[in-house]
Amino acid sequence: MSDDPRHRWYTKEQAATEAGVTVRTINRWIADGHLTLRLGRYVNAHELFEVEATQRRRRRAGRPGPRLTA
Repeated sequence: MSDDPRHRWYTKEQAATEAGVTVRTINRWIADGHLTLRLGRYVNAHELFEVEATQRRRRRAGRPGPRLTA
C-alpha cells in the first residue's frame, strides 16, 4: 500500500483541516462541482489538493492593471 497522501480519502472535516479552509468552504466547493463525495461522505485527497491549489492561484491573481494609459 502506498503512503502517497493523494490516494487518501478524507471526511469533510479532515479535508478542511488539510486544505486550511473551513468545512463551509469544502461544502461550497462540493456544491459548485469542484469536489465530489464518495459514499456521501469522503473527499479524494488528490482532487482536494488540485482544487485547493487552483483556488489559491485565483486568490493571488489580484486585480488587473490599469486599462487606460494616463
